[in-house]
Amino acid sequence: MVDETVKREGNSMNDTNIKHMFSGVGAIVTGSHFVYTSGRHSSVYVNKDALYLHTATISALCKLMVEPFKPEHIDVVVGPALGGIVLSQWAAHHLNQRRTSGETLAVYAEKAADGPDKQFFFGRGYTQYIAGKNILVVEDVLTTGGSARQVIEVIRGLGGNVVALSALCNRGNVRPSDVGDVTISALVSIGLDTYAPEDCPLCRENVPVNTELGKGKSFLAR
Repeated sequence: MVDETVKREGNSMNDTNIKHMFSGVGAIVTGSHFVYTSGRHSSVYVNKDALYLHTATISALCKLMVEPFKPEHIDVVVGPALGGIVLSQWAAHHLNQRRTSGETLAVYAEKAADGPDKQFFFGRGYTQYIAGKNILVVEDVLTTGGSARQVIEVIRGLGGNVVALSALCNRGNVRPSDVGDVTISALVSIGLDTYAPEDCPLCRENVPVNTELGKGKSFLAR
């Protein structure tokens, strides 16, 4: 269940301005043939790694990500490794800037290096900061919501209360039902045409697969 104490206040910037921030650092790339982690293909790629190069930009975006939430209602911010590590740090920082007492902590979930599903888990003693805590999960780009859903399930399994999921970009029209019925707050939603490999018009037209961004290199290796 969603924590009803979360108050939605809305972002202070509109989608156009936020998209401009993405474009300004090269985080929205068009005109190529990309393969996503999900295996689907598209001509547009949201290059989240380009954002992390620019600390002022990622700080400003994280400030907007936590703007809808009352800081006293968030005990811990959790992000999935790797990008979520950066997001959790900045998000907790900006929540703490608005707190009058106490502290919001930042931790991250790691993905197992082996095993059939390579599930997320909390190492480094972080489990002690999950049980009984109100937790905001942060993610950079939502495509299927799979990583966020796994992290949310692990948190709940440890007795944590997931208040909401806050994302930089909802690229895949991910809905609360896709992530365990958790409220989703995304700075921007970008509707992209994506295709299964067998239905991909870019493949039919022999447009070269981009091997610099996304999973094109591993796709071609198969």
